[in-house]
Amino acid sequence: MELEKSMARLSEISEQMSGELPLEQSMKLYTEAVGLVKQCKEYIGEAKLTIERLEAAE
Repeated sequence: MELEKSMARLSEISEQMSGELPLEQSMKLYTEAVGLVKQCKEYIGEAKLTIERLEAAE
């Protein structure tokens, strides 16, 4: 999933969780959010490495 889509989904989850939800649904959303945060961190980490490699090649 693209970074922007992941960030948008995290925003949606945040909005949903600000309301009153059953515990089971809250846990599902939380689990999804944790996975999305991990994906975003990995994507950003890879982008950072790519930029560092490009800068080192100059």
